[in-house]
Amino acid sequence: MEGVEAHLDHSADESRRLDVWVDGACELCLKSRAWCELRDRDRRLVFNDFRSADESDLPVDRHDLEASMWVRDGQGNLLEGFVAWRRIMSELPRWRWLARLASLPPLSLIGPALYRMIAANRRNFGA
Repeated sequence: MEGVEAHLDHSADESRRLDVWVDGACELCLKSRAWCELRDRDRRLVFNDFRSADESDLPVDRHDLEASMWVRDGQGNLLEGFVAWRRIMSELPRWRWLARLASLPPLSLIGPALYRMIAANRRNFGA
């Protein structure tokens, strides 16, 4: 599985690790991954392409992965969509403020719908 092997070389606390499941055929997803990896100085984010993963490695079924990004934290909790995005931002030192802000109204109320809209049209945003 891409990303997991690369992560094993890092000394980050495994309980703080986030497995991020994205669409490796999506340009917006790949750009978002690159943006996050540049800012992930503690190397807590491990990106996985659900399209190239074995079925047994997937955290949810492929239909759900087609619709949204998923994150599994070090305790095994699964987060989806906007909530997963907020969790990722909370791991990026200079972007934690955005995660906190996005947890408050009105962003916490409109964020999930906005995320679903972008996810459904992600191929139009990435080019």
